[in-house]
Amino acid sequence: ENDRGYYAVQWNAPLDANGVPIPTELVSYPNNIDNFLNDFAISSTNGISLSSSTGAVNYRLGYTNMINSGLIPNSDLNKNSFSLAASSKLWNQLTISTDVNFNLSSADNRPASNRGSNPLQWAYSHPTNIDIRDLEDYGTGSEVLSVSGNHENPYFLAYGVNNSFDRYRIYGNLIANWELSTNFNVMGRFTLNKADEIRETKIAPGYSKEPNNGAYGIVTSNGFERNLDVLGSYKKDWDDFNVNVSAGGNLLYQNSSSISSSSKSGSGLIVPNLFTVQNISSASLNYSNYRSEKVINSVYAMANFGWKDILYMDLTGRNDWSSTLPAENRSYFYPSASLSVLANNIVDMGQNVDMLKLRGGWAQVGNDTGPYRLNATYGNAGQWGDATRLTKSSGLLAPQLLPEQATSLEFGVDVTMFSNRLRFEGTYYMTDNENQILGIPLAASSGFSGVQINAGLMQSKGFEILLGGTPIKTNNWTWNLNVNFTKNETVIIDLVEGVDFIEFWSNAKVKSIGYVKGHVANESDGPEDGLVGNIYSREVRRVTDINSPYFGYPLLGSGMETKWVGEEEYSKIGNYNPDFIMGLQSSLSYKNFTLSMTFDWRSGGQYVSQTYHYMMVNTQTWLDELVYPGDLGGAASQELRDWVVANADQLLLADDLRPVGGPTPEYGGFPESYSGITVYDGFFVPGVLGSYDEDGNFILEGENLGNEGTNFIPYIVSDPWEIGRSKMFDADYIKLREVSLSYSLSNDFTRRMKVENVNFSIYSRNIMLWTKDSGFGVDPERAFQAEGNGGFSQGVERYNVNPWVIPVGFKLGFTF
Repeated sequence: ENDRGYYAVQWNAPLDANGVPIPTELVSYPNNIDNFLNDFAISSTNGISLSSSTGAVNYRLGYTNMINSGLIPNSDLNKNSFSLAASSKLWNQLTISTDVNFNLSSADNRPASNRGSNPLQWAYSHPTNIDIRDLEDYGTGSEVLSVSGNHENPYFLAYGVNNSFDRYRIYGNLIANWELSTNFNVMGRFTLNKADEIRETKIAPGYSKEPNNGAYGIVTSNGFERNLDVLGSYKKDWDDFNVNVSAGGNLLYQNSSSISSSSKSGSGLIVPNLFTVQNISSASLNYSNYRSEKVINSVYAMANFGWKDILYMDLTGRNDWSSTLPAENRSYFYPSASLSVLANNIVDMGQNVDMLKLRGGWAQVGNDTGPYRLNATYGNAGQWGDATRLTKSSGLLAPQLLPEQATSLEFGVDVTMFSNRLRFEGTYYMTDNENQILGIPLAASSGFSGVQINAGLMQSKGFEILLGGTPIKTNNWTWNLNVNFTKNETVIIDLVEGVDFIEFWSNAKVKSIGYVKGHVANESDGPEDGLVGNIYSREVRRVTDINSPYFGYPLLGSGMETKWVGEEEYSKIGNYNPDFIMGLQSSLSYKNFTLSMTFDWRSGGQYVSQTYHYMMVNTQTWLDELVYPGDLGGAASQELRDWVVANADQLLLADDLRPVGGPTPEYGGFPESYSGITVYDGFFVPGVLGSYDEDGNFILEGENLGNEGTNFIPYIVSDPWEIGRSKMFDADYIKLREVSLSYSLSNDFTRRMKVENVNFSIYSRNIMLWTKDSGFGVDPERAFQAEGNGGFSQGVERYNVNPWVIPVGFKLGFTF
């Protein structure tokens, strides 16, 4: 333990005359993270645009440059964007317009997240008794840090493990609009979205996972989407009626491809620090390529009807034909209808009511799936000597997939009053998601890891409220205030026959499982509520005999496993979705000055932090979580047992249990001989050992309550790894999201300088964070885990903890 006057042989200990390391004092370095990170992360964005408007031609040219240097050493990001928007009226009836954007993004290094080669992971895991700056000159080989076999130097990961990319993207459209008459026009449109990217990973010698001269990998990926659509529209007004009818079609084509070459994990390079594919031996080369295509053909129609500025009705219908679905199911139709009534135009509500709108709508939306999910194909499994191996997918596909269908019903009311100084919008919605295409796990005995299914029915319900007002409005002062409120929950009503749950993710000994509502997965918990977002884990096994004096006490293992044991069945311990989300936006203006603020509030929900768990087990943090017995430490005794029982609510019956003990005899440590030598850094887990007879009566085999016979173990093995509740936290937070102060100048002076307007603003984001239960500083908003398929596991995080950054930015704009 640091800063207690203890001495130990450390990695940089001096040597005596005989070459024997001399113990030095264990001193903590609390600023290691700050010392590792750059002092500032600078992001500079500059843009210029040029526009012109004449009777026949309008155009706008723009260029934006962004340069970013990150907080992690040797990290960067650069973006350049070019844009052109133009329109020209070739003759009275025909207008041609286009909008083209070209973006170039690149980085010499984007550090890895998650775990493994993440520099932040190892900076957080760095021993506190070593000044992290001593590791910066890692290339000399003069000193060696050996904490464990796979502990990494964060400076090496920042400079010696490089992930670079170059991305080129062009997207835009070309539109021709032909007005055949005052009532009828035809629009034709071509849109394009093309992206090409090259990603490289270069690992220099020195990474524990790549001990053989480092590693290299390169991936080239391409994506392309093209849309061709035509739309004919007719509009007509008759006295109190107006009609707008449109019909058209769309042809969508997508393709994507990738080529990947890399050294096999652990195989290394022929020559160190030469990062080319040719520098990978043929036996060590992993290579793959992928290509996919997708086509959707569509026809659609829309109709809008209005009557006397009182009644409005919208109807739509669309039919898609998708190439990714089986031939008999690839056609799907989805309509919608909505109706709104301006009640203030029916009944005179006085001068204070500007508008009262009642609205309702019903809609269906169809969806297909990704390419090649109907039939199994073979993949490249790499070389085995001279033999090329192929592998079959471990997932069972479904050749009779149906299109997804979402049916929603919505009702709402909109009100504005007092010349728009008071505003209200309220919406209630319910959506039934049927035939959702999901993957569910299968038993290993089936020969497959999972199967694609059309899930039966998931139902989402919620409401959204927006309340806005202008409390102050004078010649010089204006104050606008808006509050928004959102609440939503999704319940699994039905799946398919024989399937009662969906496992969304499994991580850190916890799982996110969605059970069918009413299903009984664990008899002790009763019927499931069916909510999506539920988090499940094993709870501490306890004495369940209500007639036993030990009822509710933890039922422990034996020997070195005399610690908490998890139940066989998983139980619900939380849900990562919030109860509600609120936002507040305030804008106060005085003459040409405007002060704006944005607050966000998330209430409810939980998340599991693996970062907290690793920090707790691998550092002194777990010592800080212990319950110190004071003068009762050092040896088993009846007095200690009585103290434990007297504090049963904290030590035996609580959800969040902690062991009892300390690191030394003076600090409550008990004797343990885990290493073969008796030392006084032991702990004990309060509980009992026993079993049940045929009638369910608890039979005590031994107490582990601090009395004689209590088993003392090292603190490092007392951590309840499999008990998810020990690393679960509330996700509630309030954030001051953004503050900005701007000044706009437009007067005769600026116009004489040929400047129409000058605008200057200063802003900052992520100013403050209030959390209900943040563990050791984890931002609940980052409680998600990136997955290999590009998705995210909500409700669990692992080293997804970035330093809290409060950026300060300046904007200066000129309009000529």
